[in-house]
Amino acid sequence: MSEVLARLRSSVPRPSLRSVATAPVRPRTYGNLAYLALSFPLGIAYFVVVVVGLSLSVGLAILLVGVALFVGLLATTVGLVTVERRLTGALVGVDIEAPDWKFRDGDDLREQVTGLLLDPAVWLGLVYLATKLAVGIAAFTLLMVLLVPAVVLVATPLFYDQPGVTVGLFLPTDVSRELSLYVPWNELLVGVSFVVRLTSWQVTTLADAVAMSALGVVALVVALNLLNGAAWLCGQWARLLVGGTLTRRVDGTLARYVG
Repeated sequence: MSEVLARLRSSVPRPSLRSVATAPVRPRTYGNLAYLALSFPLGIAYFVVVVVGLSLSVGLAILLVGVALFVGLLATTVGLVTVERRLTGALVGVDIEAPDWKFRDGDDLREQVTGLLLDPAVWLGLVYLATKLAVGIAAFTLLMVLLVPAVVLVATPLFYDQPGVTVGLFLPTDVSRELSLYVPWNELLVGVSFVVRLTSWQVTTLADAVAMSALGVVALVVALNLLNGAAWLCGQWARLLVGGTLTRRVDGTLARYVG
């Protein structure tokens, strides 16, 4: 596991002020966004494949049809993992080496089926497909919470004066807070006290809309950098489960116990 952690630490991106500021104009950013956006529908599809495949396999195991269905599920896992590996490399830029699929070493169908059943890479791939839905839900939530509000703020000048549209900051009631700072001096307390009051604010002029849009640009830059980080984490999760490093680690552990 130390090898996996060392590789993970070495691949951690080290953002600079320039890379943070230029996130909106880097092509990789939009590859990351596409990857995050695809994670949710792909996660649903993978979850359905895994759940339906396992359910039918267990339910029909007594008729031996379930065994064939389970082998088919494992073979499907290999194909879907290959798609995920290439998709992660193309969109996120995280290169994932192909596992050493053991079933490919089989000379006949029996050896190939045995390779599918005993290959840790296939089982890790199945785990990855099962967890893709959770990753997709998290990615979808981040896109809705971070990206959508920022884009709406940037576009404020385009719709602030449309009929039926109200843009601004709206509070149920005004918020007032007294802030004080006192410093003891001899036998006296010297300090300042002032009241901060927050009230509702509505965009009614083009100048207000432009100010809101400028705030949106800042929010967009922050959101894109956070989403880039989320996509990188998703890529590392894919590398961990469907890459060859952890598989070889599992193979080594099993070999020690079996030997």
